[in-house]
Amino acid sequence: MIGARKGAGVLFVASVIAGTLIDAPHRTAPGGPTVLTGDFHVHAFPADGMLPVWEIQREAERRGLDVVAITNHNRNFAMPLAGATGLLKDYPIVIASQELTTAHYHMAAVGVDEMIDWRLTALDAITAIHAQGGVAIASHPVPISWTDLDSRALASLDGAEVAHPTILGVRKREFQLRQFYERTRSVNPGVAPIGSTDYHGGAPLGVCRTYLVVDEVSRKGVLDAIRGGRTVASGPGGLLVGDTDLVRAVQDHLGNAQPPNFGWAASTWLALLALISLAVVVVRDSPQ
Repeated sequence: MIGARKGAGVLFVASVIAGTLIDAPHRTAPGGPTVLTGDFHVHAFPADGMLPVWEIQREAERRGLDVVAITNHNRNFAMPLAGATGLLKDYPIVIASQELTTAHYHMAAVGVDEMIDWRLTALDAITAIHAQGGVAIASHPVPISWTDLDSRALASLDGAEVAHPTILGVRKREFQLRQFYERTRSVNPGVAPIGSTDYHGGAPLGVCRTYLVVDEVSRKGVLDAIRGGRTVASGPGGLLVGDTDLVRAVQDHLGNAQPPNFGWAASTWLALLALISLAVVVVRDSPQ
């Protein structure tokens, strides 16, 4: 029995190491102009998420994403830590951001390096985000999390989440998100529809996503596309929200695109082997 446990333990460690070494990204950055795929509401470790930024970048590559925004709640030390490790690559694009979390609203401040004061009103927060060259996106703006309905703030937003994973569990959420989006459009016709995962480590990264029509494949190209409203929000069940011409362009792009690698490669089978080995160890150590 001891030999079996030792063997399973060695196999577990060897599988983890081998899977890590061979699981290298193998997508290259596309050339612009093109359509990019992004997730602009992602939480990282240490802080609000389970994965460090460099592992989120690897998962983004597996999930067919070109860009992610790291939006921890009123914190920003995950990105400096990731930069210090030297483990980040140039692609997929990773943008330092913040989920500005207050009692009256949640807002993704995408592209900011300095933290925005959570005590600001929504309008003042948007002004502060723009001062840093970032874009302001209303995060899951349903009545329970967005009560600041100052029309000036809505008119200043760059984007609003209209596809969010909560629509899978709460039927009225899709209606509430669309209602906020349409209310914002009434005072801000160019507001960008956004699909985001609000990823903490549970549901798959990019289960809701944003397609961006960009002039260049860069951080600047991504932010410019959001500012210009050149986005289409995507969610479960084939949900696509955006300007008709943009939706058509995205559908054409998707029809010609290579499917993303969702991990069914050698590293996947090594991970499965590692889990089986770990299960053997646990079972062998359990009281009989």
